[in-house]
Amino acid sequence: MSRVPYISAEEMEDIALNILTDYGFDCENMVLPMATPIEEIIEFHFELDFAWEPIDHFDPSGIVMAAILPGQKRIIMNESRKELFEEKIGTMNFTMAHELGHWVLHVNDKDNLQTSLNLNKSKEVFYCRSHSTRPPVEQQADMFAGAILMPKPALEKFVGKLKAARNIDMGSLYTLAGFFKVSISALCVRLNRLELLYVHKGQVYNSKEEYDGQIAFEF
Repeated sequence: MSRVPYISAEEMEDIALNILTDYGFDCENMVLPMATPIEEIIEFHFELDFAWEPIDHFDPSGIVMAAILPGQKRIIMNESRKELFEEKIGTMNFTMAHELGHWVLHVNDKDNLQTSLNLNKSKEVFYCRSHSTRPPVEQQADMFAGAILMPKPALEKFVGKLKAARNIDMGSLYTLAGFFKVSISALCVRLNRLELLYVHKGQVYNSKEEYDGQIAFEF
């Protein structure tokens, strides 16, 4: 297996924004935060098949959430986890976006279905597991999911409004996560990564530096 191709944070943002722009999703002029139509982008923009099937057998040692079969141009959501996904829409959206990330980032020759990791057989599969250890290829797919579900221009705009109104607490972040239809944990990771805010153990800080000095938002 070849090495995972390096993708900088800036490149990842550009990749996600270009996809949204090509699809006609304007994330820079939103009046209110809006959820990325990730399922539509998967099916209609990338023309990937989308299905629900039981796929626990892909990894008996872990919990398989979803998978993409590049050779078949198919994303499969684990039907045995459907109840969880229906209860947690944010988790479902992130999982879909994660699998799309493998297609966008790791399949180089999409006409001949050659992947950058030499997974060029129809039987090969990328699958998303609920393991704490994330290899580089999975970390990249996670970064892509965050970038496309919570576009940087939109987050900068609405976090800026919250800061201006001095209305930043976990409650306002839960509301923001609800607008974007992502989990609060995914939003906090994204905010930390973009250095828009730093969230730690239920406290919201303006930055990591303020956290180090223990200066939380207080009103």
